[in-house]
Amino acid sequence: MKLNKFSSALIRIIVIVSTLALVQTGGAQTVEKVRIGMPSLSLSFVAPQVAYAKGFFRDEGIDAELIRIATNVGLVAVTTKEIGYTTAVGAALRAGVKGLPIKIVTYFNGRPLHVLVAKREFKSVAELRGKVIGFAGYGDSTEFMLRAILSQAGLGLEKDVQAFQVSGSGQRLQALLSGKLDAAIVPPPFNFEAESKGFNRLMAAADVFETSVSGLALHNDTLRDKPAQVKKMLRALLKAQSFIRGNKTDSVRVIADWLKLEPGIAQASYDIYVKGMSLNGIVASESWRATSSVRGAINR
Repeated sequence: MKLNKFSSALIRIIVIVSTLALVQTGGAQTVEKVRIGMPSLSLSFVAPQVAYAKGFFRDEGIDAELIRIATNVGLVAVTTKEIGYTTAVGAALRAGVKGLPIKIVTYFNGRPLHVLVAKREFKSVAELRGKVIGFAGYGDSTEFMLRAILSQAGLGLEKDVQAFQVSGSGQRLQALLSGKLDAAIVPPPFNFEAESKGFNRLMAAADVFETSVSGLALHNDTLRDKPAQVKKMLRALLKAQSFIRGNKTDSVRVIADWLKLEPGIAQASYDIYVKGMSLNGIVASESWRATSSVRGAINR
């Protein structure tokens, strides 16, 4: 009888341990590997980095891989399903208008953070006639920002200036600092670095271009076939946005570590980001109306 009691207890222990092992194994199986493309390491795309650094993706069962990939290449990678998502929603929106199977599910900012900076001898946009100006590339949102800025001075991108494509905000900054460019359109913190070295801020893109350029876009099939994954991604990113707004010190530290910035520049970048951020992933209707004004430039 004692042996039977012992055997029964042992069996119960084995069952409990086996059940726990199955639960743990099941939990491990639910972790999804997700690849997220970002055009550059810049403040515009800090939300996914915060979600990664603070464990918000992991909490949702997402094993996120953040990949630096040029805008147009990233769009192709989404349509061929080599990556799951892209943060370049400005270009994604235009691709969707053209008929590609891409949808935007959230926005990080209501307006772009980019600024046109130039060598110290240039005091206005009009003075850039005939000069070399850097942007990320045709089809990228920086193309349309630059067009909008130049038009304020009566200039055209191909007609009146020398357009120079440099993918990556950091690379554009280095090209500007080395003298290869006379001006460049860059987001924080790169504009702050340029200004600290004597370059002039000529115009903010947000003054003439209202469309948001950062958020999360995906293939139509992903939205249809993996709705649970999409919800997890959105929850993680909304947590990140809320964290950024409510935890300045920690957020500045993440920005400084990620972008290798001095504390002062990281803090100034944070302040700019928070002013234009979207806490609920939605942008104002003005941004959609502004988008319609650039559609005519898509099929140049």
